[in-house]
Amino acid sequence: MNRKYLIVLEVIWIITGVLCLIAGIRYATGPGGKKTFIFLLLAGVSFLFAWFRDRERKK
Repeated sequence: MNRKYLIVLEVIWIITGVLCLIAGIRYATGPGGKKTFIFLLLAGVSFLFAWFRDRERKK
């Protein structure tokens, strides 16, 4: 794969993870406490995919 493409994918996964983390914190501090776990789980998955992309890019 093209090296720039892998960097773009990695950045997209990191941005998605940060946004999900912010949403999870927002729901944890607000009245929608039930959605917190889902957003934190999605943030973890996004950061995991970013880590996989980083390893793939460095190979």
